[in-house]
Amino acid sequence: MKLDDNNSIPLYLQLKNTIKGLIESGEIQKGEKIPSEHELCKKYDVSRITVRNALAELEDEGYLIKKQGKGTFATKPKLFRPLEDSVGFSESCRNAGMESSSIVLKREVLPLDERMKDILKLSDRDQVLYIQRLRLADGEPLMIENNYYSYAKYGFLMTEPLTGSLYELLAEKKGIICDRSLKTVITVTTASGDMVRLLQVPIGAPLFVMDGIMGDSEGNPVHYSLQYIVGEKYSFVR
Repeated sequence: MKLDDNNSIPLYLQLKNTIKGLIESGEIQKGEKIPSEHELCKKYDVSRITVRNALAELEDEGYLIKKQGKGTFATKPKLFRPLEDSVGFSESCRNAGMESSSIVLKREVLPLDERMKDILKLSDRDQVLYIQRLRLADGEPLMIENNYYSYAKYGFLMTEPLTGSLYELLAEKKGIICDRSLKTVITVTTASGDMVRLLQVPIGAPLFVMDGIMGDSEGNPVHYSLQYIVGEKYSFVR
């Protein structure tokens, strides 16, 4: 199969788009090993540098992953999300053509402590609603989400199914538009304990830790969030 030398699109981009199309169509399955650089050179009649440039971009975009000593394998593309986190997980999945879903792991009412009182601007009589969910994209675990709310204001979430977007639920039920990031800090850790089982990653796999406070359109805190996100499946963009 020969690429078009007369096309204005560079050969490496033609090759990249060809392989990308095979992955997206399912002709190359997730987890399937792709041909070696030498085999791709021969199949598409291109130089090794052309192949390497095409594969490098596909790896950057999350379509391919290299495994040392084993080769290069197809995977699903990364989910891209703005750093400010004003775009929620469900919307990020829709933008990427993926279907989001959630599994509620914990739902508890906690005593008020000074830290949550300060973060969420709560009264002395309030309590804290803690909700932990596993977030999935196309059925694959991507994130463990720990959210903390005012129980006085958001206690109704105790009886909601919470399988979809919390932001959309808040807008629908209470008219609250959660669209302002009041704080976002991203660090990195490694998977251990229950994270390994829930996220289906090896021990020591890199995880993003997203620590943030989301507010409503008037800047009032809605929830404090601590998220553990699978590093190889996620990418933050400005």
